[in-house]
Amino acid sequence: MNRLRYKLVLATVQVPLLGCGASQPSPFERFERLPTVQQLETVDLGEFVVPVPVEVSSDASPIAPTQVQIEFFLHAAVLPEHLRSLKSNTVRLEGRLRDKVIEVCRNTAVEDLLDPQLTTLKARLADSLTPFIGDAHIERIHIADPQVKRL
Repeated sequence: MNRLRYKLVLATVQVPLLGCGASQPSPFERFERLPTVQQLETVDLGEFVVPVPVEVSSDASPIAPTQVQIEFFLHAAVLPEHLRSLKSNTVRLEGRLRDKVIEVCRNTAVEDLLDPQLTTLKARLADSLTPFIGDAHIERIHIADPQVKRL
């Protein structure tokens, strides 16, 4: 009985120390070592001018705007090993990518478009552009020179 207990204790100590024997990095290792800005390559995804409809409430002024327009330059930052894949996919799927950016902008609330950091819009763009970029992983979305105008 002691011998069985000894083997059981030895096994419970050795398994965590040895791991599963795989030299693969853990899935969390990517988040432990996020890339710095200097390690990323930037790809220009284009200039966008998007009219966005505004939902007018019943108690709004009769001269309240019914549309706003957002203008910006869109850039994606990726690791150098994904740069070629991202560039080829953006050229190949440019029309569909532009349509998706316009759709996301139009489906974003005006309050989110007025946010100085455009955090919500960036997150939605990153999520919606994922199917268009293939193996590349967008590390960051940058919206340059954003301007929201009343129409």
